[in-house]
Amino acid sequence: MSTSTAPSLALDVPIDNYATTAAQDQKAGVDATLTAVAQEAEAEAEDDSDAEREKAGAARAARMRYTEEDFLAQKESYSARIDEGSIWKQLVVFTPPFMPSATFLSTVNAAPSTPTSTTTAEQNPRGTKTKLDKKHHQTIQAAVSELYFLEKYTAVQEIITWAKEHFEKDKKWDKQVQKWEERVMEKMKVQQA
Repeated sequence: MSTSTAPSLALDVPIDNYATTAAQDQKAGVDATLTAVAQEAEAEAEDDSDAEREKAGAARAARMRYTEEDFLAQKESYSARIDEGSIWKQLVVFTPPFMPSATFLSTVNAAPSTPTSTTTAEQNPRGTKTKLDKKHHQTIQAAVSELYFLEKYTAVQEIITWAKEHFEKDKKWDKQVQKWEERVMEKMKVQQA
C-alpha cells in the first residue's frame, strides 16, 4: 500500500492478479467492439442484399415482359425466310447495280420484267471501280454460293464477271474470285461432258 493514498481508497491487489484482470477487461472490450462492428456489417449486408434482390427481380421481370399469350401470338405469326435462288436480287440495288442478262434470268427462272443488262460503259461511265465493303462482299459471296449450290453455273459466272469489272481488287478478293472461277469452270466442264 502506498503511503500517499488514502487508506480507504487503496485496494490490496497483487500485481499478477491485476495484470490478468486488466487483460480480461481489455479482451471483453475488444470482443464487444468487434461484435458491434460485425453486427453493423451484417445489417448493411442485409440492406445491400435486399437492394440486389430487388434489382435482380426487376431485371428478371424485364426479360420476361411477354405474357404467354404474347409469345403464342408471335409464334403463330412467325414464318422462316427461305431464299431459293433469290439472293442475287440484292445485287440489283448495289452501286453500280447488277443488271442481269436474259440468259441469266432464264437460268434462274426469273421474270423477264427484271431489268436486263446494259453495256459496261453505261453502268460505269468513268471506268472507275467502286470500293467493295464488307457487306457487299458478303452479299456477292452469298449469291454466288447459293447459285453454285443450285448448279446454276452460267449465272454464277455472270455475277463473277460483273463483280470483277465493277469493284476494286485486293488480295483477299482476288483469291476468292479466282477460287469461284476455278470451281465454276470445273463444274461446267463436267456438265458438258
